[in-house]
Amino acid sequence: MAMDTAVSAHQVVIMDDHATIAAGTRALVSAEPDFEVQGVFSSVASLKAHLETAVPDLLIMDLQLGDESVTFEIRELNYRYPQLPILVFTLLDSRSYVHDAIAFGALGFLSKASTHEQLGDALQATIRGNHFFGADLGASVVNIDDEAIPVNLLSVRELDVLKRLALGFSPKEIGFELGLSDKTIHAHKNTIRQKLGLRRQSDIIRAAFSAGVVNVRDLVG
Repeated sequence: MAMDTAVSAHQVVIMDDHATIAAGTRALVSAEPDFEVQGVFSSVASLKAHLETAVPDLLIMDLQLGDESVTFEIRELNYRYPQLPILVFTLLDSRSYVHDAIAFGALGFLSKASTHEQLGDALQATIRGNHFFGADLGASVVNIDDEAIPVNLLSVRELDVLKRLALGFSPKEIGFELGLSDKTIHAHKNTIRQKLGLRRQSDIIRAAFSAGVVNVRDLVG
């Protein structure tokens, strides 16, 4: 008796506003054993409307729709659908984009210049809940793991400041809340960056996650 693979197939949703690329991605995903495309969407609004009625097993999304970056949408999607793994599939494959995407909750990151085999590997890894980065991005993510951030070097006060920086508060706002001067907060901020080797806001967010002082609910509000 033939096995009904449709029942057991992993359901995948794709968000990409380039029709030709989206069609190609759909074909490649559908060609993989045990994967089935549930839908393809070209806007955040249409994707969210679909997710309200049917949550897939995996979301593949680009980081840019037209001229608009949708990196921050990863954060909201991760909060609203914590069991939904997100695989970023994009041409924007620099280190900064990788770090931003992973900091906001993406499980995998793959360049559109990758091979068919790499996409297959990415699907298999992320559907199992594992991180995946294309081979060409390996050097960009050597420090992506939270364990690489030595948050134990921070004092209690520095952790207080780190939390508020990750939540987007300005030094002035942090100073007002903690009863400290702007100058003192700037000094703490510089010390935190130096101790942990942080440069970007996404690095600060990763460090705050690693330290356990913020979570996705805090970031989404």
